[in-house]
Amino acid sequence: MTMCRHFFISSGAGTACIVCPIKRIHYDGHDIHVPLDPSDKTSEAGKLTKRINNSIMDIQYGDVQGPAGWSVVI
Repeated sequence: MTMCRHFFISSGAGTACIVCPIKRIHYDGHDIHVPLDPSDKTSEAGKLTKRINNSIMDIQYGDVQGPAGWSVVI
């Protein structure tokens, strides 16, 4: 039983931080389109979303130091 409990705890470890752009909201039978980047119609995310996502990814991949205690090397 102890082995299963420890496995359960370790398998639940990881990051839950992700940034996902919203392209449209469906409400009351209609789609409301959200402009992602008006200066680039082919963009998959807006400028702020890209900046936040890149900052988080840099911390996750160890390219920059994150806030104290934010991530731990295992």
